[in-house]
Amino acid sequence: MAISRTKVYDEIRTAIVDAEAGYGLGGKVFLNTDELRADQTLRAMKKKELQASDQSQPVAGMHFYDAKPLIEQSAVFAALKQMPKGAILHLHNSAAVSSGWVIRNLTYRQEAKLCNVENRYYFTVRPSSCPDNQTRLIRDMRKERKQDIAAFDEWLESLINMKLKPSRTEHATIDQLWMDFESCFDAIRGFLQYKPFFEAYHRQLLHEFHTDNVYHIELRTSLSKLFDADGKEYSPLEVAYILHRIVEDFRHQSPTFHGVKLILSKHKNISNAELENALKLYESLRRIKIDLIKNRPCSAAFPGFVVGFDLVGQEDLNRSLRSFASVLLKPPIPSGPPKYYFHAGEIVGYAPEANENLIDAVLLDTKRIGHGYALLKHPILWHAIRRKQIVLEVCPISNQVLGLVRDLRNHPASFYVSQSIPITITSDDPGFWDARGVTYDYYYTFMAIAPHAGLGFLKQLVWDSIRYSSLSDEERQNITKIMEKQWALFVREMARK
Repeated sequence: MAISRTKVYDEIRTAIVDAEAGYGLGGKVFLNTDELRADQTLRAMKKKELQASDQSQPVAGMHFYDAKPLIEQSAVFAALKQMPKGAILHLHNSAAVSSGWVIRNLTYRQEAKLCNVENRYYFTVRPSSCPDNQTRLIRDMRKERKQDIAAFDEWLESLINMKLKPSRTEHATIDQLWMDFESCFDAIRGFLQYKPFFEAYHRQLLHEFHTDNVYHIELRTSLSKLFDADGKEYSPLEVAYILHRIVEDFRHQSPTFHGVKLILSKHKNISNAELENALKLYESLRRIKIDLIKNRPCSAAFPGFVVGFDLVGQEDLNRSLRSFASVLLKPPIPSGPPKYYFHAGEIVGYAPEANENLIDAVLLDTKRIGHGYALLKHPILWHAIRRKQIVLEVCPISNQVLGLVRDLRNHPASFYVSQSIPITITSDDPGFWDARGVTYDYYYTFMAIAPHAGLGFLKQLVWDSIRYSSLSDEERQNITKIMEKQWALFVREMARK
């Protein structure tokens, strides 16, 4: 009888393990023969790294600042770096390029200046709110420190890199982290208002992500005005055209890169009147057409480049989505509400209105949810999100850097994965924490959030990034052809190993 009971116990236990493996995201994904071999290779790599005995804890349980050099030595990371990532659906343009590139390139240009206002420093080219006596050419400052240029450049980088901020300690509060985070945007803004720097920066953005095997990007941007070396100013419509031209040039140079869509984003500290103006701007941007004869934007239908609208900023210190609802439900534009892609649930506490932003995002018919970290607190809502197939744009390292979770093995996305709530993996603001592209986020997702998952899980994430993008049917067919070829190459290489 004891032997019989043990056998039944083992059979039931095996059945539960198998059922759980097939229940979550990726559990029912079909894998062909090559994919099954690649899956075995990946799982073997993964098991070896997770069981490594020379670390007090697996690399996947460490903070990114400490783990980064170890991740870069990982066989799993090397494999994920080669994997086609499909689309990145949550990326802020002014924080997307590695801070090291900004320092090594933009600060070495002769126009680059540094502005000091009340002991806070900002990069600039044409000071607007900084007196001349508080603005200096960076090249002159660097000459004065010629004996220690590396230290000077690291100090410059600390203006736009969270890893180099005082708040990087584990004792910093979320408010302190956000204060440093917002200061990074303030510091780099002046560079990105200068057209030559803006263009070089966005070309580097496309290069960094395409090198990381990303084929489509949905970029959140405010489309602020630019000026050039002659002082000429460029309107948001003209800035959208400049971005469009940069993307088209890059596509011609990189045939596997599909393109970029823009999501107009404004800060949550705006007034209702400012929101109305932003929505009118969205309507104008959505209708841009390129005048091919005069090579400039004009007012007519230009479908598919500017695709949606979002509101950004620290949720528990800024206005809630509910406070904007009257305008967002009935915007002052003839075409009706835009497609919304709202940030929501990027909090850990229970601040009354901020905690309910997820509810309002769904009621306002958001197409995707940026972060959705706090969705676990809303059982009715996560059932609705799964039923409506509203995808969560999960940004693991961003959530860690901004203090929501220290150990990514405890990230609530583990629950979302187990419940087949649709997610995509994205990197949010990688330039501000010494990362490039999105592979680091995929590493944590694969090793910490879904430690038992294999290639089927990764395949679902990659293809869901295309499925939940704002691509048209024709565009989706085109990128699918590219993706199928690149995915097959990746799988064959993994199967060969």
